[in-house]
Amino acid sequence: MILVVAEKPSVAATIATVLGATQKGVNYIYNDKYIVSWCLGHLVTLDDPDMYDKKYAEWKFENLPIIPNKWSFTINKTTKSQFYVLKNLFLKNDVTEIVCATDAGREGECIFRYVYNMVGCKKPVKRLWTSSLESSAIKKAFAELKDDAEYDTLYQAGFARAKADWLVGINATRLFSIRYGITLNVGRVQTPTLAMIVDRNNKVKNFVKEPFYKVDIDCEDFKAVSVEEFKSEYEADKLAKCVDKSDFTVVDVTEQQKSVAPPKLYDLTALQRDANSIYGYTAQQTLDYLQSLYEKRLATYPRTDSNYITDDMADTAKSLIESVYGVYEKIPQTPTDVTKVINNAKVSDHHALLPTEQITSYDLSSLPTAEYNILFMLAVRLCVATGENYEYCIDVIKMKSDKSEMIFTNKVSFLEFCGWKEIDACVRSKSKSELEEYFNPNKAESQFVTVKKGQVLKKVPASVSEHFTSPPKQYTDATLLSAMETAGNTDYVEDSNVEKKGLGTPATRAGIIENLVKRQYIQRDGRKILPTEKGIQLIGCVPDDVKSPKMTAVWETALQHIEKGAASADEFMNQIEDSVKYLVDTYSEVDNSKHFTRWETVGICPKCGQKVLSYPKSYSCENKECDFVVWKNVRGKNLSVTQVVKLLTKGKTDTLKGLKSKLGESFDAAIKLNSDFKTEFVFSNSSKSKKSYRK
Repeated sequence: MILVVAEKPSVAATIATVLGATQKGVNYIYNDKYIVSWCLGHLVTLDDPDMYDKKYAEWKFENLPIIPNKWSFTINKTTKSQFYVLKNLFLKNDVTEIVCATDAGREGECIFRYVYNMVGCKKPVKRLWTSSLESSAIKKAFAELKDDAEYDTLYQAGFARAKADWLVGINATRLFSIRYGITLNVGRVQTPTLAMIVDRNNKVKNFVKEPFYKVDIDCEDFKAVSVEEFKSEYEADKLAKCVDKSDFTVVDVTEQQKSVAPPKLYDLTALQRDANSIYGYTAQQTLDYLQSLYEKRLATYPRTDSNYITDDMADTAKSLIESVYGVYEKIPQTPTDVTKVINNAKVSDHHALLPTEQITSYDLSSLPTAEYNILFMLAVRLCVATGENYEYCIDVIKMKSDKSEMIFTNKVSFLEFCGWKEIDACVRSKSKSELEEYFNPNKAESQFVTVKKGQVLKKVPASVSEHFTSPPKQYTDATLLSAMETAGNTDYVEDSNVEKKGLGTPATRAGIIENLVKRQYIQRDGRKILPTEKGIQLIGCVPDDVKSPKMTAVWETALQHIEKGAASADEFMNQIEDSVKYLVDTYSEVDNSKHFTRWETVGICPKCGQKVLSYPKSYSCENKECDFVVWKNVRGKNLSVTQVVKLLTKGKTDTLKGLKSKLGESFDAAIKLNSDFKTEFVFSNSSKSKKSYRK
């Protein structure tokens, strides 16, 4: 018998169907050749510190650093019954071979091997490696099984990451919690990510807009502007007075032809960015929707960092494009070239995200809206990435006054060929004006005009225009993912061959963000991601060694190299241990210079005048005798600090979108305080119900 171990029951069921296994046991499926079971995520995890020594139950400086000589594991209590199911199957006498069919990545490899090692199994293991759960892909993967030993470096990288996170998380959390007398959760990747969010927030809050000036000339049929910007209004005014009512000569007229290649196929991070920008989905939501599509065999493996496919997939890609056209009438049919998305060197473990042929036989209308949208994005991107170049031209007119050497320019762009943008536009729900701007990459400074080189325009008036510098924007899921992806590598550009360093991996970034939300270090305000007072305080007290995105990005690169067999896991762990020892040696003393606010103040209680504090589940008055409370979770949506501040100061929040009724229907409403200081919904005129009612 061959035991096949998947990561989830749904995947196991799919594999069992392909293998013809239909008989059911207790949490496994079998026939006369195969037994198929599953893991339910991590059945086995690294031990807690007190399992190595009971003294570690106490948080004391003298107990740090905690660095196990030999790492040990424990069975996850919540899923231990499934562990024992697998243990019995691993050790079953008639099971002679095992197939690891967990998700094909670092995490999946660790999930399987932790159990295999904990059981003490010595039976030979093969590895099932597939990017799709379609029957044909699974059959092909079973025909190409490799010894699991060929994935040792993948396991080493995953295990090294887990140990590094444990070492930094356990030691730094205890160290700085003891140092400042309050629990501070510190993580190897989490804290540098938080540091970027706090830094961006500081830049936004401390931004002071600065004026700058340009000189404009009015040539009747068109306008032109000085090439140089002036920080001083006096200098701009001096130039304007110099050239005002003077004669301008056209010194150059050029036409610049521009051709823009299509964007690449989606990897997970790129999909998460676009899904956030287009639909407002968080990174975790997008991953969850994509995982569900994968398990329904409608999409390929989610946690990929590749934007390409391999040359042996060319015919598959062509067939898929035809299937997409057949399924989605909304997608315009244009010429495609699959060679644009083929690059064997850029595909390591998994190719780019794709829909599967299953879309032709599945009732897509039965999908939840969000899953339908994500699948539609994959289908559109396949056609976009293989589409024709987008082409436009820019006419540039350069002029000079007979009173000055300053060059004045007029630029106007013209669409020549929509190419891939015609396809891409169908996934972007934009107004007519927004779509026009989407097709016009360079905002015209004037309308089209015909002038010739050497032409002289007489007595052209000039004036000064004032402009202001723009503040940076707060992070969204989309922009934070981009920042995490390229952290530590200022030379990285999207189409370059420079290796991405980055914080985390495509598989872990969404979880890192959600963990920061869960621990109340960050919060969402609409699509904005903002640090809480708690998060700002944490970053204010930990040293650069802990919060440096650059250092963590270097570590992430080292893990990539371990995975590829180009670096030593032992050397990496030595660096982590040295870093932990240095932190403990340097910061093992109490620091009373920092004063922490346990609960963030969000405003003044309208009922009694004392402070309203942000607690884990509510915004409540600090006065225990006062019953004023606003719950954080409102009909499936989290109420942000920004909205609570508006509620407390103005008596009403903005309209909150996507609230859920008791029947599960979506609605939009604002929240206001009534005369009893209780919260009520207020519906806009466009809502089905125009009355307000108690929450």
